[in-house]
Amino acid sequence: MRSALPAVLLAAVLAARTLPLAAETLPVDPAHSHAEFGVHVLWFGRIVGRLDKLQGTLDLDRRRGVASVDVHVAAAAVRMSNAGYADWARGPDFFDAAQHPQIRFVSQPFPLDRLQQGGDLEGTLTLRGISRPVRFRLLPQPCLVATLDLARAASVRAPAGADSAPVAAAASAASVPAGTATATTAPVQTAWPPSAATRSTSAPLCRALARGSIERRRFGMTAHRFTVADRVELGLVLSLRPVRRSLHAPRLRE
Repeated sequence: MRSALPAVLLAAVLAARTLPLAAETLPVDPAHSHAEFGVHVLWFGRIVGRLDKLQGTLDLDRRRGVASVDVHVAAAAVRMSNAGYADWARGPDFFDAAQHPQIRFVSQPFPLDRLQQGGDLEGTLTLRGISRPVRFRLLPQPCLVATLDLARAASVRAPAGADSAPVAAAASAASVPAGTATATTAPVQTAWPPSAATRSTSAPLCRALARGSIERRRFGMTAHRFTVADRVELGLVLSLRPVRRSLHAPRLRE
């Protein structure tokens, strides 16, 4: 009976290798991920900015065919073409980074194929310590993670310049659920060229681009109501780096 135990364990290990993982977690690559925002200001027109080094994870459940996103970024990580605008965006009238240092978005589970085909991305946005339901719009993107195993996807490189296309390049409508804000199609345009790191050919294979808008008053951003528009356009640029896993079965002790 005891001599048959190693053979039984080996058979179980080999059988487990043929089954898909119930859950997988992919890290968001902060070097190639960021958030974008834009708002209209009276007399100055539309001003835009970005928050660099977005971090988080994408959780995959291949058996159920769903995924979910949990990302966050430092509210002080604002980059704009005008230093005065950047200071204002970090300050108490807008993001209030000193009192609320983190902006976070946690999605509801969504069909895995939306990473390629696009579609709604609903979840909860926490901004200035206030959490509200929002709805982004995922844009269609080539994403092998949605269809291939992670070991194969990790070996494929994105084409040169894949990270340089801002989320605002596509005029796809996005909104938050009824009763919170209305949909818009105006894009958020990045006002600076992408960095050399952003253009790197070693960028992660899978990208997720999402666009949406919020009503800033619902997040406590009530300053300058007559000069700064209530609608704030938001965008997420997520680069997902698959983790290569070993395909070797563990050795059994004799």
